[in-house]
Amino acid sequence: MSASLAHGGLPPGVTHFSLADLIEKIASGSCREERLSATAVRVLKHYLLGCRSSDFESGKICGVWEQPQTTAQTLRISTKVLHNAEAELERGGFIERTHVPHARRTGQRRGGVIVSLAGISLRPVIDGYHRWMARLEAMELHERAVASLRHEVVMLGRQIRASEAVEAVEQADRILPRGRVSRIESIEKLEALKASLEALMVQLDLPSGDTKSSVRTEEIFAPNIPIQDSSKNCTRAPAAQSATDRAIEITPAMAASLASEDYRALLPSVRPPGWPDIVDAAAIACLWHGISQPAWAAACDRMGRERAALSVLVIDRNARLPAEHRYRARSGRKCLAGLMRNTASLAPMIAAAKGFAGGTVPDRPFEVAPSRQDAGQSFAMACQAALRTFVGEDRGHRMRGAEQ
Repeated sequence: MSASLAHGGLPPGVTHFSLADLIEKIASGSCREERLSATAVRVLKHYLLGCRSSDFESGKICGVWEQPQTTAQTLRISTKVLHNAEAELERGGFIERTHVPHARRTGQRRGGVIVSLAGISLRPVIDGYHRWMARLEAMELHERAVASLRHEVVMLGRQIRASEAVEAVEQADRILPRGRVSRIESIEKLEALKASLEALMVQLDLPSGDTKSSVRTEEIFAPNIPIQDSSKNCTRAPAAQSATDRAIEITPAMAASLASEDYRALLPSVRPPGWPDIVDAAAIACLWHGISQPAWAAACDRMGRERAALSVLVIDRNARLPAEHRYRARSGRKCLAGLMRNTASLAPMIAAAKGFAGGTVPDRPFEVAPSRQDAGQSFAMACQAALRTFVGEDRGHRMRGAEQ
């Protein structure tokens, strides 16, 4: 058996069927260099599924030596298309061609084990399993970053239109015609759009991420969270009303003090947190409790970004209460929907949170998304930095493989 063609095997519990599914998931890639054509995916899956399960065990050779004409006929493609697909897979680090170009492919088995191979070796795709998993995680991170930026751009556009400033609305329409961002996949373009709209917000003297109910800057005032419906507030005496409003005001620092330890880990450590930091952290915390991006966007639209962030903060805190506690949040999605239906219940929950100490370790594990590495970065920018790191490592790995 050729030691150079032997591979390290798949991780425990991973089969060649799941490896084939993984390749199909990462085919779209997060950049042009990582993309695989549909034909290349078909060819690689054909090779993977054509091998025996024992070929994927550690220390063995895994590959195929089927003649190109036979493979092309099976897949109903031409031999030229097949060779192009194999070249694409070899450039991507998925296969290794061990035969002499234009020569007949051969191989031999003894006792069910491949002992010689002059054809297509699948050692690179097997040994690179952890790379493919890291690429899948990077793609999911990219998708979350794009979704987060799209939401921020849409919310900024809505606030500009709500200001009814004709000149600002016209400028916003020139920056983003028709206000559609669903087809924009580039993080750089979305960041540029966000920066341009935020510049318009500064001209309008409206804080970025503010809402109708909180139009004052966070440096001077904290948002007032009404404890009852506005119709009931109108019936109260002015003195009592002002006293209640003062009692239920909450600052970003106060919100951070009520948050869980994991939540506070997402906030900047080199400066006091602001409302944009609380909102960004809430968007990430939604992933821990099964709150989808559309649900989070609906909460921001209905309650305002600050109140929606406070709702998620309280839900995250209550989810860490003991299992037998009567106020433990067992479904983040349902809790947020309930707070959207009855926004007046948020202030009593915040007041109650001040009266008990939350646990620092959750009862159930959360899949925490990466937080921002720099306090000045947004969640999407942190995702972009992580993707750059991954792409750089992936390119270095392929260059080292080519040198070998």
